[in-house]
Amino acid sequence: LAQRMIVMNGGHMEQFGTPEEVYNRPASTFVASFIGSPPMNLLRQAPGTNAQRILGIRPEHLDITSTGTGGWPLTVDTVELLGAERLVHARLGTESLTLRLDESVTPPQPGQHFCATPRADRVHWFDAQTLQRIP
Repeated sequence: LAQRMIVMNGGHMEQFGTPEEVYNRPASTFVASFIGSPPMNLLRQAPGTNAQRILGIRPEHLDITSTGTGGWPLTVDTVELLGAERLVHARLGTESLTLRLDESVTPPQPGQHFCATPRADRVHWFDAQTLQRIP
């Protein structure tokens, strides 16, 4: 309903902008994890990251891919049915992440191994020390 919004954290402004700007370009890991349901996946150990960066990817911006295509190797913990969508809760090494799948996609089953690839144009990078977006 709002044309502009402010995201506050401990009495300090984290971000000011339109709802679309805040959702699509979160200014910090706090905003990324606060806006959206389920929240953005924030990964410190995903392929392509290093100790200075955190990779952010929204659950709907991960695609299931064939094994051997360079996707991330995941293991399914649980699958949550939400009517027309499925939330796949999985592990990438020791980190947990969530994928949002349309009902037309057959979800992997608990315990199953599969691969997923983040959409390159939807990956967000955050500084691991300041937790702020890297431009």
